[in-house]
Amino acid sequence: MKAKKKLVIIGAGFAGFWSAISAIRQIRDIGKEDELEITVINRDKYLTVRPRLYETSLKGLRVDLEKYFNPLAIELVIGKVEVINPLEKEVSVFTDNGLRVKNYDYLILASGSTLKALNIPGIEQSFNVDTYINAQKLEQHLITLAESGFSKEGATTFLVVGSGLTGLEMVTTIEEKVQLLNSEFSDDQKKIRVILVEKNKEIADYYSSEAQSYILETLEKKNVEIVSDTYITSIENNTVFFNNGTTIKSGTVIFCNGMVASSLTNFFEGKRDEQGRLHVDNNLKLTEYSNVIVSGDVANLSINSDGKSSIMACQFSMDLGKWAGHNAVNDLFSNPLKPYINNNYGTCLDLGQEDGLLTSGFDRKLLMKGNQAKQVKTMITTQGIYPPETLEDTLALSFPKILAADIF
Repeated sequence: MKAKKKLVIIGAGFAGFWSAISAIRQIRDIGKEDELEITVINRDKYLTVRPRLYETSLKGLRVDLEKYFNPLAIELVIGKVEVINPLEKEVSVFTDNGLRVKNYDYLILASGSTLKALNIPGIEQSFNVDTYINAQKLEQHLITLAESGFSKEGATTFLVVGSGLTGLEMVTTIEEKVQLLNSEFSDDQKKIRVILVEKNKEIADYYSSEAQSYILETLEKKNVEIVSDTYITSIENNTVFFNNGTTIKSGTVIFCNGMVASSLTNFFEGKRDEQGRLHVDNNLKLTEYSNVIVSGDVANLSINSDGKSSIMACQFSMDLGKWAGHNAVNDLFSNPLKPYINNNYGTCLDLGQEDGLLTSGFDRKLLMKGNQAKQVKTMITTQGIYPPETLEDTLALSFPKILAADIF
């Protein structure tokens, strides 16, 4: 019997998940289903719906991968990738049962991004929502504060660092989350102080002026204090120290200071951008190798004739995953690859209760705001970014295609 070719996918976030599903669909389409085995390596058995980890509840924010992978005969290896050897075409994975080496004929790197590391004394006392585990740690911390009646100094002051999308969503929802958890232990609402810390002079200056104005109005309406043009130098004993000599008492500092590509990119040759993403061609191939595709947050590629590049966002990761699986299978079996083109880009921003913001285009022009935008945001994040319930619908959705009106 002829040996099967081996496709290994590192990561099972949006890009990795859809890479695997798309590869199955495509191998079926070309009639080579019995000639390929697919392995996905991930740290746990879940697709984490990462864009929602800032929300008031963590329920329903993980999708069981085995529900989709087992019926499709996709092998799921749970562990941490320690080494990738492109020359030997092998991946070393540390699992609960020890080190395991997986050989491949073709590799899709979809290992995602992580919160940018900061060298700040005391940062281990802070929190973030970069992963499900870290979001759980924040939630447990808030429960502990509520159980103690927020009695310690600085317990009712919450600092959110960074005014990117996650920072804005966190700073406008953290009071709601605190009050919700507090209601489990007390009938009295606590007086909460929420502060947004931004090292740049302006907040949300990457939005159009109209959209930025609405964001600033909303922050003011929600009593969010803004500390800009400064940064944290250390954290000690519930005291936050700033570079300008000021201090703030706070028991909860939440970092949302931007993302960088997974360090697994360091095992490959190739040009990188300032976020550490590998530059790939329009087929998502890493040009230094004949058998490597890079997808999702670890990939930088030009996506349209204007020279715009992909952005670290689930709307790109989902699409790039669909292209990655499709092209990997076609490349393995000498079929034409499909270039990735996407002229649509939009952002949907949660700004707390009854408030949201939708923008269109890379200049982020204001499209919709207020409760109407909040409802659209909720629909997208609770339905649009989840895989369908049935396998056949999921497989059908994995075909690499950009809808003209699909800006999210």
